[in-house]
Amino acid sequence: MKTRVESTSNSLSAKLVRYGQEKFTGRLDLKVSTAQQWSLYLSYGRLVWASGSVHPTRRWRRQIIYHCPEINPNRIALKKIEPGSCWDYHLIVLLARKRMINPQQTVVVIQGTVAEILFDILQSLTLVSAEQSVIELSNGSVSSNTIETKVKKPDNFLLNAQLGVRPSMQGILPQTWMLEVEPTIKQAQQVWQQWSEMGLEDVSPDLAPVLLQKSALQQQTSVATYKNLVSLINGKRTLRDIAALVKRDVLLLTRSLKPYIKKQLIELVEVPDLIAPNFEDIPGKAGISNQKAQTQKAQTQKAQTQKSQKKSDQALIACIDDHPQTCKIMKEVIQSAGYRFLGIQDSIKALPLLLKHKPDLIFLDLVMPIVNGYEMCAQIRRVSMFANTPVIILTAKDGIVDRVRARIVGATDFLSKPIDNQKVVATVRKYHTKSPTKTDPVEKSESPEVKQESGGGGNQEMS
Repeated sequence: MKTRVESTSNSLSAKLVRYGQEKFTGRLDLKVSTAQQWSLYLSYGRLVWASGSVHPTRRWRRQIIYHCPEINPNRIALKKIEPGSCWDYHLIVLLARKRMINPQQTVVVIQGTVAEILFDILQSLTLVSAEQSVIELSNGSVSSNTIETKVKKPDNFLLNAQLGVRPSMQGILPQTWMLEVEPTIKQAQQVWQQWSEMGLEDVSPDLAPVLLQKSALQQQTSVATYKNLVSLINGKRTLRDIAALVKRDVLLLTRSLKPYIKKQLIELVEVPDLIAPNFEDIPGKAGISNQKAQTQKAQTQKAQTQKSQKKSDQALIACIDDHPQTCKIMKEVIQSAGYRFLGIQDSIKALPLLLKHKPDLIFLDLVMPIVNGYEMCAQIRRVSMFANTPVIILTAKDGIVDRVRARIVGATDFLSKPIDNQKVVATVRKYHTKSPTKTDPVEKSESPEVKQESGGGGNQEMS
């Protein structure tokens, strides 16, 4: 039998997953009976952003400092933004648009922000449900019939959908940078379960540790450990802040402090949020403070110089497939994710073109005339230049024999047809080792420039 805690958590998860499946676009406002509330933003069923909790500024600074060390959050100011906009997402969009952070950094900041929000939601639901269960059981019989009746009570949260609302009027980041609802929630539930199993259900990672008995602590720890604790724990940094500072998982950090907390050598206290970035009337369209203007200009010039001098260093994804429609679809998917694309439809001329352009990753159709995918893969692997280049087989045939044979000739992985846009992008991000082309990442931006090359007469295009 499920407890009220599990029932409430599963009920919320099911509702959020349903919004994802229904391709909902807008804002979901969640309120728990503790009076805490959060907002989740979706676009066509994918998670765009999340806001709420007690420390929005600390959370934003943590994510920037951890994932974008080249950005100094203390030197960022914003133009006045539209009421109802999320200033933190607004800033992320601006930083991405101005190429001050790259796509990978943007995605991990989004992931980190959403993960923290979902954790806080699950913790709040758990605490409220547990508290109500105790009250109910203390007021009546604890028979199985009574408990069954309690479980069927309404959820102790409210979920209100606002159709079409975006986190920022400045724009929205590409669909491929957004998060799938169900796996994101499952991951948050796993993290919360680990936290709960450690007996930390009522310990918020937004609490700040304070040293109570330094002398006793010094006697029970090594010199190095004591030195680290004193330097990190100042009563102003939360558990999450410290974890980000030392680049360590907050669960592992809290577990290491738990013995000292139990002995009352360290106490956890509430601390206020930090001051949000300045909102002022700043001239110009960008919205980023003029304090960053010179740095931004220098970075832009440097990026342009590197682009012109080392264009070959940008990630190039090749696709060898004799079907024009497949190449067209792959081109759209790869380019929209910010990578250059090399399409080859003539298997005979594929190897010379690969040698010429040296792609970072190769998608290879299995069934082609004259030279099939197995033979082509074997040829590619004979070239030392491509010994470690990921080769992904594209095929509608996905049997064990096909996989074994593909592995024998050196294939890295399989991708089933028909083409799934999200799986293609996920595969590229999994195996490629270079950064994507830095195109404007905001929705409705122009596509990267397309260049046509003859490639010696073969059906081939590169962009």
